[in-house]
Parts: sequence; structure tokens; C-alpha cells
Amino acid sequence: MDLYRQMVLIRTMETAIQQLCDAGQGFDAHLSTGQEAIAVGVCAALQPQDLLVVHHRMMGWSLSKGVPLDLLVAELLGHPAGVCGGNAGEMHMVGLKYGLAHSFQLVGSAIPVAAGVGWALKNYKKSDGIVVAVCGDAATANGQFHEGLNIAAVNNVPMLLVVENNGLAGNVRPEYYQPVPHVEDRARAYGVRHSRIDGNDVRWVYNEAQEASEYVRRESRPYLLECMTTRLSKHKQGQGDIRSKEELAELALRDPLLQEERRLGLSQAQVEKLLAEAQRDVRLAIDAARSAPLPAFGGPQP
Repeated sequence: MDLYRQMVLIRTMETAIQQLCDAGQGFDAHLSTGQEAIAVGVCAALQPQDLLVVHHRMMGWSLSKGVPLDLLVAELLGHPAGVCGGNAGEMHMVGLKYGLAHSFQLVGSAIPVAAGVGWALKNYKKSDGIVVAVCGDAATANGQFHEGLNIAAVNNVPMLLVVENNGLAGNVRPEYYQPVPHVEDRARAYGVRHSRIDGNDVRWVYNEAQEASEYVRRESRPYLLECMTTRLSKHKQGQGDIRSKEELAELALRDPLLQEERRLGLSQAQVEKLLAEAQRDVRLAIDAARSAPLPAFGGPQP
């Protein structure tokens, strides 16, 4: 139930952010609608000392790793009460106190940076923490992915590389960027252990992430976890979607929230109650962020 409740909160927060964007009061948002089970399942399997390096589609990951809702919303809306004082947004957020090492605009950049973070955890901090790097399937066609994975493999870096495979690079189909049947096939070239699962099954994600993270921690070796998923939102605010309504309707049948509702046997009343609770929390966070005083510009004031 905790995993389901967290997915509902992510979906509710992102829906509210989308509404603000549509009203001209938001930002260039990248939503994870339909992919919530990956962030929730993976982060539930981690330990407090583990760090996360993620891409720009980072709202659900940040919440799942422990960034408080009010601080995350304030940061996304550019208010000084945010995690980084409202200066970072979704592209450059850092919250080490909560285990968020960094978010990146360019998806592939997360992997080599995570390799460095993992190396530092092991060799500098002398910690048993691991680093989780998150990227999409299209980023595996970028040089940063291969360089970062090679560095992690050669240096025995404790890195769990999670690939959210939604079969899209913005609006580009896999045949234009992925020459192998599955992303996990790329791991073999670097001698990296790997697995591929249904990323829309939150319990499967949790169980697999738990086993993978234990391996990474015990062996101090990287591991690639490919999570097959479905992005039900457009790539970003202000950009159209090449997929037809029929295709999106078919993909929506794999909605991880609906799957978990059926598995838990929740009634409509129970679903509505949990949704109402999430909506209340998100509304309070947005109201608090928007009512906070804006920072003074032009340097210190007299």
C-alpha cells in the first residue's frame, strides 16, 4: 500500500504541475506519467547512505528518494524555500541531505557523473553506499553512457544503472537510435551483470532492485537494470506527441497505478480517498510555495 500511495502522490503532483504549466504559471516540465513504478520501486529498495543521479524527468525520483514535497514543489516553482533556493529547477537540483546527488538536463550525463560519485563513495568516503544512475533507453546511444559504464566496470564502481525504456527519444522511435534488441544487451560488452523487467509492476521493480542493489553493494560492481515502461505524457511542456490517441489508449492499459489497484483489490472509494489525501498535500505545497516572498534581486538590500 505504501508503494501505491507514493505513486499516487507523484501522479497527483505532476498533474498539478501540468495544470500550472497549461495556465502559463509553470515551467518547461518533463513528467513521468506512466513510469512512476520505477522510481518508487527502486528507491524503496535503497538505503539512506545511497545516492541518486537522475535526468530531467526527476520529480518522481526526487520524491521517492526522500526530498520533501513542499521543498521540491517550491524549487520547481522557483521560490527561495526550495531545495536549492529556487535556483536549480528540475534540470540542476542537488539535495545531498536527502540522497539526491544531482539532476541533469542532458540524460546521458548522469552516467559518467554517477560513476564518479560511486567511486568517491567507495574510495574517498569509505562508505558502503551505492550510487543509482538513471537514464532513458535513447541515452544508451550517447557517448556518455558508454564512457560512464566503461569507467564503472573498469574501476569496480558500486553503481546501479537503471534504464527507463519507454521506447522513445522525445518523439523519435527506437529504430533510429537502438541497433540492439534490448538495452541490457549493451551491458554485455562491458562485462556488466544485467536484467530486464516490467517497469510498470512496482512489486517486481522493488524485488529486482533489492537484489541488484545488494549485488552492487556486496561485490562493488555495476549492474544494469532495464525497466520496460510506458510514458503516457508528452515529452515535455509545449511539445506535441507523435503517438495517436489509439496508441496512447493501448499504452494506458499498462498504467502502473491501475495494475496495483487491481492487485491490492482497492474499491473505488478507497482509491478516491487516497487521491483526495494526495491532492490536499500537493495543494498545500503549491500554496505555500506561491505565497512565499520572492528573493530580492540586485544584491544585498539596505
